[in-house]
Amino acid sequence: MFPSSAKPQSGRPLLSTFSLWNVSLLLSSCLLIFCRPAPAQAILTVAAAADLADLQKPLAHSQPIRFVIASSAVLRQQIENGAPYDVFLSANAAYVDQLASSGKLEPGSVRVYAVGQVGLLWRDGKHHPVSDLTANWVRIVALPNPRLAPYGVAAQQALEHASLWAKVQPKVVYGENVRETLELFTSGNADAVLTSASLLVGKNPDLIPADWHAPIVQKGGIVASTHYLDAARRFMDFLTSPAGQAIFARFGFESQSGH
Repeated sequence: MFPSSAKPQSGRPLLSTFSLWNVSLLLSSCLLIFCRPAPAQAILTVAAAADLADLQKPLAHSQPIRFVIASSAVLRQQIENGAPYDVFLSANAAYVDQLASSGKLEPGSVRVYAVGQVGLLWRDGKHHPVSDLTANWVRIVALPNPRLAPYGVAAQQALEHASLWAKVQPKVVYGENVRETLELFTSGNADAVLTSASLLVGKNPDLIPADWHAPIVQKGGIVASTHYLDAARRFMDFLTSPAGQAIFARFGFESQSGH
């Protein structure tokens, strides 16, 4: 006999405490299954040449990217020494080829992603013929160091092509990379600057004719030690896709087609 207060009502069996606990446990398990957060997406660490500094946000549109911006020479050395990068985007194709040959880059991942252009800015913000670099009012000309930067090589070749190098060379100050070279100009320490056109977007630069110098072919590759091989492949595919190439074109690069 149940105590009067514990008698079950007609047609309504009383659930035991054990049964209620089981129901609660089942509901909790379902919540854990259906509310479990999705696994975090891989964040690629991309070692990128200094001329790509202003492209970080547009290029990261396709997936999460952490950029490390420096000169291609410095980044190449870091990768040789085991730096934990996933992708290397160099302004100097030779550095990528060297790393691929030594097994530091994933076999078959190397490709040309863009071709750089040299831009020229003047202190007065106007357009001038390149020959004005020899004028008396131009006292200092900033160039990337040709021993370190392909844009420096291209700038010197262009001035030699125009038969101006002998007169301009005494005025030249060098930056270690294209960004440092531009800083020499923006800080007021140079009257003109030749550097990557990608850093001069919106500044109304003069563009040096591409046939005045050897092509600035830029290559990239996947670092062999990456833990995110599939994500790195997707990123490299994006760079050479029509969408990726449109970003490079917007920032003053030539198409990689044919290189």
